[in-house]
Order: sequence, then C-alpha cells, then structure tokens
Amino acid sequence: MDIDDLAEAWRPATSLLRLRELAAQAPGPARIVASRIGLPAEQADELAVRALESGPDWFGVLRALAAHPATSAERLAELAAHTEESVRRVAAVHRATPKPALKALARDRSAAVRRALAGREQLPRKVAALLAGDACAEVRLTMVRRVGARPEHLRALAADPDARIRRVVAALGHAGDTDLTDPDPEVRRTAVHKRSAPELTLWLDRLAQDPDTQVRELAAQRYHNRTPGVLARLAADPEPCVRAAAAANAFTPVPQLTELAADPSLAVLVAISQNTMAPPETLARLVDTITCSFGDGEGIPQGQEEDVQRLAYAVLEHPATPPASLRALHALDLWPYFHPGNAMAQPNWPPDLLVGFGLTYCAATVSGKEEIESFATIDDAQHTEPPGDVLAAMVRSPIYYLRRAVGNRHTPPQVLAEFVRDPARAEDTSLLDAVAKNPATPVEILLAWAEAGVRQYDMLKNPALPEPVLAAIAAGTDTSDAAQARWLLEVRALRAGTETPC
Repeated sequence: MDIDDLAEAWRPATSLLRLRELAAQAPGPARIVASRIGLPAEQADELAVRALESGPDWFGVLRALAAHPATSAERLAELAAHTEESVRRVAAVHRATPKPALKALARDRSAAVRRALAGREQLPRKVAALLAGDACAEVRLTMVRRVGARPEHLRALAADPDARIRRVVAALGHAGDTDLTDPDPEVRRTAVHKRSAPELTLWLDRLAQDPDTQVRELAAQRYHNRTPGVLARLAADPEPCVRAAAAANAFTPVPQLTELAADPSLAVLVAISQNTMAPPETLARLVDTITCSFGDGEGIPQGQEEDVQRLAYAVLEHPATPPASLRALHALDLWPYFHPGNAMAQPNWPPDLLVGFGLTYCAATVSGKEEIESFATIDDAQHTEPPGDVLAAMVRSPIYYLRRAVGNRHTPPQVLAEFVRDPARAEDTSLLDAVAKNPATPVEILLAWAEAGVRQYDMLKNPALPEPVLAAIAAGTDTSDAAQARWLLEVRALRAGTETPC
C-alpha cells in the first residue's frame, strides 16, 4: 500500500476524479475515500458495487459505506443482508436503512447485529417489539436503555429474567408494583427510591421487614415514609443506618425519637440533632447522652472527634434544645470553635449566658460616648436587674450586636413588638428575621407577616410558630415555604393525635 496514495486520499483538495482513481486501486485508499464527508452519492454507489464484487479485504470499505450519509437506501438494504456480520452491524444503525431491512435485521443470527439495531436512534414500533422479546439479554438490555423506549415494551420487560433489565425498568418507573417484591434487592431499592410516601403507604409494613438493609433504610426516610407506626418499628431496627434514617424522620413518634437519643450509634445521635422536628424532651435526652458518653473527652472513638464536635454544634444550634440542656452542653466545651454570634441568633439560650456572650463579643468594638454608656449600663444591670429587663436594654441599645437579643425567647414580647413597629428599625432586616424566629414574638405580628408573604422562610424556623400563622403560610401560593408549612402542619396533626403535641 502506497503511503502517498493514502495521504492523497485524505487530502481535502484532492479532486473527485483523482479520488475515483485512488478508490479503484486498493481497499486501503478506497476505505478512506468511502469515509470522506461530502462524497457524492454516485461515487458512493460505484464504490459499493466494486466492494460487493470483491473479497474480504474490501469489507472495511463496505463498513465505511454502511455508515456514510451518501449511501442510498437501496444500497443499505443490500449491505444489511451482507454475509459479513460487521457490515450488517453498521448498516443496522444507519438512518436511511429501509424498514423491511430493519425487520430482517431484528431476526439476524448475530446478537451483536441485533444489539446494534436496538441501540439505533429511531426504531420502528414493530421492530422494537421484536427486539423486546429477543432471546439475548444484552439485546433486551439495550432496548430498555433506549432514550425513546416505549412504555409498553418497558412494562413487558418488568418481569425479565435478567435482573439488570428489571433494574432499568424499575428506575424508569414502568414496573407497576412488581419491582417492590422483586427477588433482586437492587431492584427493590430502586423501586422504593423512585416512589413518594403516598405511593408506598400500602407497602411500608412489608418494606420495614425487608431482608435487605438498604431497603429498610430507604423505607425509614421521610420522603418515603410518613407512617408513625411503621417508623416506630424501624426505629428499633438492629442496623444503625436504619435507625439513623428513622431518627432523621420528622414523622417518627416522639417516644421512639427520645429512645433513639440514647442510641449507642453516633450516626443515630447525629441524625436526631439534624431532625428539625425533634422536640425538647428528645434533645434534652440527647444532651444527657452526649454528656455521659463524651463529656470527659475520653469516650470519643478514635477518628470520630470531628463527628462528635459536629454533633455538639448541631444540638447547640437546634431551635428546640431546652435552655438547661444548652447550658450543660456549652459547659462541656466539646465544640472548640463555638461562636457566641450563633448563640445570639438561637432563641433558647439562658438569658445570663446570652448577656455574657453579647458583652464579651462586642467589648472590643464599642466606640463613641453613646455606645460606651449603653455597654456600661447593661454590664451593671446584668448583676442587679431581672433578665427580661437586661434583654430589653440590649434590644434598645445603639450597639447593633447587642440588639440581636431580639432573637431570644426571654426578651419580653412587648419589647419585641416595640422593636418591630419602630420605623427606625425598618432597615434592620437580619434583626427582623431574628424576631420572626422568636417564639416570644406576638402572634399578631407573625400573622401580619405571613399574610403579607414576608419573612415566611424565617418564621418556619420558629420552633413554636402558632398554628394560625403556619396555616396562613400554607395557604399561600405554591412556593417551597408553603409546602414546608403544609408538611409541618401534617407532622403536628399526627403528633396531636398519637402523642404529645409538637
């Protein structure tokens, strides 16, 4: 084979006449010519005739022509019936191959040809039906993975003997309910993962007893399960990951959540700390567990120091952690990067600690006569005045950082109302957001904000948001805030009927 001839066959400037001469010399240059973009249909047909009349050395030319846009439908039909498998395989995916030829290829003796056909961009319905019932699992697998796979074909393959095919059908949501009882655990996992809580309601009892740990774990997650009775069973599962999923689920009954707060698994404890609907009694027990297990620092498993720190931090940040528990956890000093600014935004901190946080944090930044006098007055008052009066003085202080006391539930409600109604505070957006999260904020203020569609995101972080306010948010337009409010109402309704109110 002449290297110069091959190079000339590739060269864009080579004339059509010269290309015809090169293609007639040997299969090497002919294959290159047959691959060129812009090859005229007449020349492609000439090449096909020559290649079809020649031996196996020219099969590469036929493959190139079977993939070329210039090859005619008539010639593609001939190539689709060629004795060489590789030629038929390429012809099977060409857009212009005629339907009769495609139907014949669907019965081709070569599974590789049928698989190539199953993966083509456009597939006639009758041809697809033939391939969906193909004896080769690889062909059927290619069929279900098609972007344009038809629902009726997918449903027909829902009970396929090959688990790989059933997994794809389950992932695409065309298995009916057979995927929930499939013998393959991965199919069942996919089935649970694809469904929402309402779709799984009738199956939860069975799923909670599934032999596969991951299926039970998925069945315990909030998106899939809002049934307290089943969650109570999953909360007692022998596997920590399943118990952790139940601990993170807001619909798990409070008695079981509180029991899980003493779980030996750190993952379960972390899950409770991140459950936004964990009630005060659960969090109080969680702090007791942290104190007993990690309080001296020696009970922390090697390599899990950061996990314990994150657990402590999450409980310190949780809006429902009781004041006494916050005091006890803070005293342990498990979180070395504790920031008093975060405490100022959390509603439940004991007043004396909150005042101390505020004064300590801003002491170095106080400037000007007015701020210095305010700081000194509050510093003196913390030793002599009632906590509510000290917090009120902080809210009225010219020192911005001290005004963050508006987020603490021990601040008198009338002081919070005064702050909200003061026109001078209209620009204090972050402080007004803190008021929205405060359980002590008067309901009429919260309701007015809810009806006006403002500060809803922050109000939903209020651990004791009055139900009329929650209902007003839930009745709004279909936003994420409205959906969150409806979810909170659902949790509260369940708890009101089966256990202590939220």
